[in-house]
Amino acid sequence: MSEKLTVNITDINTQELEQLKRQWVTLESSAKNSIFTSWYWISIWLEYINYSAKLLTVRFENKLVGLAFVNASCQTKNGLSSNQLWLNRTGNSSLDQIWNEYNDILCEKGLEYSIRSAVLSYFDQDLTHIDEFVIGVSNKNISQTPTPNSLMQYTSWKTNSYATYLKPDYASWDKYLQSLSKNTRNQLKRSAKLYGGAENISISSANSSKQAKEFFNAAGEFHKLRWANQNSGFENKHFVNFHHQLIEDTFTLGSIDIIKVHISGKTICYLYNLIYKETVYFYLSGIEYSNDNRYKPGLLSHSLAISHYASLGYKKYDFMGGEGRYKNSLSNKKSAMIISNFRRKTLPFLTSHFLRKAKTASLNLLKKSN
Repeated sequence: MSEKLTVNITDINTQELEQLKRQWVTLESSAKNSIFTSWYWISIWLEYINYSAKLLTVRFENKLVGLAFVNASCQTKNGLSSNQLWLNRTGNSSLDQIWNEYNDILCEKGLEYSIRSAVLSYFDQDLTHIDEFVIGVSNKNISQTPTPNSLMQYTSWKTNSYATYLKPDYASWDKYLQSLSKNTRNQLKRSAKLYGGAENISISSANSSKQAKEFFNAAGEFHKLRWANQNSGFENKHFVNFHHQLIEDTFTLGSIDIIKVHISGKTICYLYNLIYKETVYFYLSGIEYSNDNRYKPGLLSHSLAISHYASLGYKKYDFMGGEGRYKNSLSNKKSAMIISNFRRKTLPFLTSHFLRKAKTASLNLLKKSN
């Protein structure tokens, strides 16, 4: 089907944003997409980057079946300079610290591989001044998209993603604990006891955009302490401004839920979650840690949040990408997440590719010999 798809890249006409919004929302209503390719997120992101992206459209005959935005960037790494095209990102690490995951072209359901393949063919044939097309952070299956022979796929970053599929029974915290390992159950019960018992721990959601921003800022203070000198997003004004705007513009639409976990007025954790299509996306936390490692404020708060969201009828609690023991302990699904660079088979890229393979082979040989 990909040969019947028509791909175009055009400038954004800010005078026609309402029309674009209608097209986007219509397509996402039936798409198998995430919050990060919803109009909730995308509209704020476009404003955030001052509409500097270009609009990518894919049509089947005259029907719109794919939408995305792309930004050109130039990167120099290890002496190799590359002209890049980024999907729904800018290529600027400071601006991209807002870190969208499950990134993809917004596709009509069932046509995902055909649409991506058509876009890569368009990149190959019509954008010859671009060296590589970057898609991510995305599900690993992005790398399996059929590509022209003149391109190769390179995974420039990878991690695991964790999620818990919610069951109605999980509305009872004790019943949810029964789904976990004995060790995790014991840790959670001991932690709750140290905090005075699970019945004394409360969860409250921000009830307005104003309070949501207050919770977000408070989470930031904990976050900066936890990630001191490790590039906390709260040290980046672009990151903070983006999320303030996201909260301000979309809170009343139900796409934001920031919860506070507290005991007798003392806050032990904030969880900043994004809500979309019956899924709760855990985005970040702000936790007051204890010097006594028997207290597990993060593990405990997530377990209570999972039970809370199950009671509200949500289907999935998605921890998203990034390793964490607590994620592995509380989740019942694990998948791979990557950033894919679809590259032209130029001499510099081919040389880099074979050098990496040789290095990997040498390391594997060394491990076997030891």
